[in-house]
Amino acid sequence: METGLKENLYEVEFESLKIKDIEEFKDKSTILNAKLEVSVTMGSCKSSIKNILDLKVGDVIVLDKTVDEDLDININSRVVAFGEPIKVDDQISVRLLDFKNKID
Repeated sequence: METGLKENLYEVEFESLKIKDIEEFKDKSTILNAKLEVSVTMGSCKSSIKNILDLKVGDVIVLDKTVDEDLDININSRVVAFGEPIKVDDQISVRLLDFKNKID
């Protein structure tokens, strides 16, 4: 079926890619000192915009995990491990219990 459009086709030749010698990092401190965001998720839920707009102080938000389930430890928004909440001095903290199996 002809569409009435004419296409100009050209053959293109690309240069071969050359792999240059890659120097090994001599100073790994640059990459080892890069900051990553670590967060802990105790659960989540989905809610309508109406329910969110109706929230007030004292309301309870029910999450998708039970009290006995481990917390998700996230690095840059990806779950990498699981833990349990603990208190260190006056700060809430997380004890690492296990790493997530690397499937994805």
